[in-house]
Amino acid sequence: MSEPNEYDLFLQTWEPGARLVHASLPQNLSDPFSRKRLLDDSTGSAPVARTPFAQGQKVMASEETIARAYEFFRERHVRWSAEFRDYVLARNVPEEKLDAFVTSFATLWIDGRKRRQDSPEMLAIKASIRDFDRLCRPDHAGRFVINPIDGAVPLFTPTEMAAIFEANNGLIDAFLPDYVDHLGDDGPGSLDDLYVRRGVYMPAVDRVRRELHYLSSYSLTLGPVEQFAQTWTPATQGIGEPSIFSAPLPAIQHRVVAFAPFIAGMDLSQLEFVVAPPIEEMPLQDDGVHGGIHEFSFR
Repeated sequence: MSEPNEYDLFLQTWEPGARLVHASLPQNLSDPFSRKRLLDDSTGSAPVARTPFAQGQKVMASEETIARAYEFFRERHVRWSAEFRDYVLARNVPEEKLDAFVTSFATLWIDGRKRRQDSPEMLAIKASIRDFDRLCRPDHAGRFVINPIDGAVPLFTPTEMAAIFEANNGLIDAFLPDYVDHLGDDGPGSLDDLYVRRGVYMPAVDRVRRELHYLSSYSLTLGPVEQFAQTWTPATQGIGEPSIFSAPLPAIQHRVVAFAPFIAGMDLSQLEFVVAPPIEEMPLQDDGVHGGIHEFSFR
């Protein structure tokens, strides 16, 4: 019987490093920035790279803007937002309502949690989602959102809110495949492999997806999401866990209320999707703790 060669002996004892294990999660397999982080490790034994928390606005580092082809979105922002506007107006949504909607996301959404969640303008958009769900899915309306909306007057009728959902869903199908093609071999092969993420400091995680508010932020980016996962308050310090929730884009696509490149004047630094809560049960998969952040995924 022949002696095993050196390569055979190596394989018998080799174990993948932490960064490779993390890069092999489904949500990271086709992610260009995760791939860059993996290739930056010449040793094969480096810990999982994470963006450290920093005060102020959460934005992509320069290396992530390059990996994500940020300029692709910046160059198309004006045209895509005009297409969104035309799509919604063509479905008989009053122009003054659409103007209020666009202005709210371009100015209030990025102006701190209080205005983002509790301003009259945002409450009116949330109430529009509430009424749409009550009409279209009365069995599950409000079931998977923790903070209800009571008393707020909606900005849109259910028919008008449907036009907002349809515009985002349709334009994502129309425009985002071009982004996938632009990334080429460095990115996903289709929209099914393009992932969005949400970072939250969570006191507890249920076995199914539940959102705290009627509007939640998901992102194509990773660095800002990692920072949000590490954001705690004095009330939650020590009783929560940095967490990231990931999903392929189609899992949230039909519930997108706003996508930053579709909103004139909206900041693009997080490549953000603002998403309504689910109206069906979406089980969470526990993908383990990597680099100090607990990872979950859903489909």
